[in-house]
Amino acid sequence: MYIMTKERALAQMRALTATQALATLVGWQSDPATRLLLRPPFSEWFYAASADLLLVPSIEPTRGDLAIVDRGMREARCDALVVKASSEGRRTLYIAYGQWGRQQNVWCHGRRLWLSPRGDAWLVPDPHDSEDPHLSMQLTEHRLQVASHPPARDDQEAIDGLDRADAFLAQIWGDR
Repeated sequence: MYIMTKERALAQMRALTATQALATLVGWQSDPATRLLLRPPFSEWFYAASADLLLVPSIEPTRGDLAIVDRGMREARCDALVVKASSEGRRTLYIAYGQWGRQQNVWCHGRRLWLSPRGDAWLVPDPHDSEDPHLSMQLTEHRLQVASHPPARDDQEAIDGLDRADAFLAQIWGDR
C-alpha cells in the first residue's frame, strides 16, 4: 500500500490525463459498459472496444505491478497498454504493450509515443532503454499490429517524432 503524497497524486494525474489524451488522439472511445463487466482493481481502467484494448494509467509499472495487469488481460481476454508518465527528467510517456494469448500474455516494454508531422501516433522503442529495438506499432482505432518498418527513416526523424510527442504531452500537462 502506498502513502498518497502530493508528488504521487500529481504523477497519477499526469498518467491519467496522458492516457485520456492518447485515446482521444488515436480515436479510441472508452466503453462505459465495460466498467460493469470488469471487477476491481480492473474496473477503473479504460476499455477501447474498437482496438480490443485495455488502457491502464500507471505511475509504477514495475514487473510486479504488470502481474496485476496480466490478470486483468486474462479476465477481459484482450491486449493492454500500460501508460506511465515519467516522474524524473524529461517529461514523457513510457508504455508497455501486453498482447493477450490463450496460453500466456506476451509483453513488450520500453516503448515511447512518437508523432509524425501529420499527427499519426506510433509506439517506438525508447532509444535509451528497449528490450526489442526494432518493434514499432502504429496506433490506429483498430487492434495494434507490429509494423513491418519503423515510422522514421533516419535518426533525426526519429528524434523529431519523439520531440513532437513530448511537446504534445507538455501541452496536455500545461508544461510548455
